[in-house]
Amino acid sequence: MNEGEVELVSIGASIAAGCRHCLTVHVREARKWGVSDREIQSAMSGALQVRESAQAIMERHGSRLLKLKIFAREDQAQSADRLDPATPATRIGQLVAIASSFAVNCTQSLEQHMSSARAIGVPEDEIEKALDISRFVKGKADSLCCKWV
Repeated sequence: MNEGEVELVSIGASIAAGCRHCLTVHVREARKWGVSDREIQSAMSGALQVRESAQAIMERHGSRLLKLKIFAREDQAQSADRLDPATPATRIGQLVAIASSFAVNCTQSLEQHMSSARAIGVPEDEIEKALDISRFVKGKADSLCCKWV
């Protein structure tokens, strides 16, 4: 991954981790590396899709545990068990989705995006790097929150 791609993956992890400070830093850094606003927007959109899917998955799981009617929006509930069709089936799109899935703690999405990344030929070292980036961003987000509590 080049430096701009690292920043796009970091943007995805920042959004999934819910860290405004991290997002601000990584958008600024992405621009320094020549990443376009369109590429940044695409990474942000992909990460938000992962967050929404993770929410729907957890709502469905909680409802099943309580034997309740599913309270997630029907469109979210139906798409929670498969990849969102809007998720880019590109190398960088899948790396952003992997980092986002890890940052939001969604194992189902993580497994799906890792499988999709492998299917389109993303090298294992890049998948590992996306996970490392997400671990780092998630750790920074956690430490920032701890300072405010």
